[in-house]
Amino acid sequence: CNNALYLFSSIKKKLGIEIVDISSDLDISGEKPEWVYLTEDEIKRLAESSKYYYKVLIWFLFDSGIRAPTELMNIKVSDFFNDFKELNIRQEISKTFGRRVKLLICHQLIKEFVKSEGLGNDSYVFTTMPYDVNKYFKRLGKRILGDEKSPAGERYSNLTMYDFRHCSCCYWLPRYKSESALKYRFGWKSSDKIHYYSELLGMKDT
Repeated sequence: CNNALYLFSSIKKKLGIEIVDISSDLDISGEKPEWVYLTEDEIKRLAESSKYYYKVLIWFLFDSGIRAPTELMNIKVSDFFNDFKELNIRQEISKTFGRRVKLLICHQLIKEFVKSEGLGNDSYVFTTMPYDVNKYFKRLGKRILGDEKSPAGERYSNLTMYDFRHCSCCYWLPRYKSESALKYRFGWKSSDKIHYYSELLGMKDT
């Protein structure tokens, strides 16, 4: 069913029709979800062991904290500003609200990628089907990090695009002084997710 939806979304995108956000963040109000937690060093190892496309994608997912696949696959070259140092996530592609965030890690990579791929202003940046991306990430996670469980409970061999959003939250949480600014970056309307990630980081003593 998911594959059919992604195929349908791909066809719509080729026709110039925006993909609507039918995904939702993990519900953390009850039982804690299991996902793949990665340290910054582990993300570097994965990125450096990836094909160029996936290297750029990994750093973009981690830096931006964007929702994948829905927000991610609707990003165009025209959504980047200030020499690729800022990303505009448009209201119409977001589950909650539009936002403009700074890219402090991947902006140079994105700039070079757009140039090397010959992408125009109206081109979508990441076009590989989500199923294929997740399949690649699962193989990569197992090959580089093994089949053990990560600190957040999920095995490295089950790594997906969305796990990089979780990891991004853990990375940016201690770097933001304002809770409202952190909520804005990740498109959150409430603070419950901040409390969840704070607890996780405390458990890891990082």
